[in-house]
Amino acid sequence: MIVRFAEENELEKWKIVAKDVAEIFGNPTMDKYPEFIDYAQRKIEQKEAIIATNDENKEFYGFIGFSKHYNRITWFRILEKHRNKGIGYNLLEKAIKELDKTKEITVETYRENYIPGKPARHIYKKFGFKETENNLYDNFGNERCKLTIFPSK
Repeated sequence: MIVRFAEENELEKWKIVAKDVAEIFGNPTMDKYPEFIDYAQRKIEQKEAIIATNDENKEFYGFIGFSKHYNRITWFRILEKHRNKGIGYNLLEKAIKELDKTKEITVETYRENYIPGKPARHIYKKFGFKETENNLYDNFGNERCKLTIFPSK
């Protein structure tokens, strides 16, 4: 497995991952949603998107998007058939290395009671994220919370 910055020709792969997880995200047409496609394209262009792939046979496993400006993880998912293999851990580790660890690093994710979101929360907790807000909603009205890694002193 290779974890590297996504390339411009890999937008279609990201859309496949989005389609695979759209129901979990609460947006059944995410892969066709213009705002999501614009977001993914922008992240790729800005070198703020990372893919887990096997370059030998062009298989891919998942993506993570992040924002250096806001110091946060903005999108993170692994294809269903490739979960529980350490891929998410490797993606998150690489993304965090791109962020400023002298400042808070945040992510908005699923609340604790949302069963399909437990794997993502589990990985975030491994990296030291702590829940700091529990009253957020995404653009579709889905319940979310904010997790934060605080800078070490």
